[in-house]
Amino acid sequence: MAKLVHAEAGGEPMSGKIAVVDVVLNRVDSPEFPNNVHDVIYQPGQFTPVQNGRINNTPNAADYQAVNQALASGNRQTHSLYFYNPTIATNHWLDHLPTSQVIGNHVFKQ
Repeated sequence: MAKLVHAEAGGEPMSGKIAVVDVVLNRVDSPEFPNNVHDVIYQPGQFTPVQNGRINNTPNAADYQAVNQALASGNRQTHSLYFYNPTIATNHWLDHLPTSQVIGNHVFKQ
């Protein structure tokens, strides 16, 4: 998960990094997605860094800290299943979903 956090939210505040972890965990809990972290992250077409290889970049201490905090808290700060950066997104299919939070450059959707 730290690799995904680094690739998706490397420049975001800690709360944004934690929210990315929450999205993965929410997907694991959802019947709409695979039921384990690896399969959620590597589900085809879900996370751009998996598609473009950025998932393989080395995470830093803050990325690991975000994962550890999200797992340790037991309470998720977002109940979202999706997030995106509307400034750089090339597809805006998420726009029609309710927004649950905006953190940094990411919009989190339910």
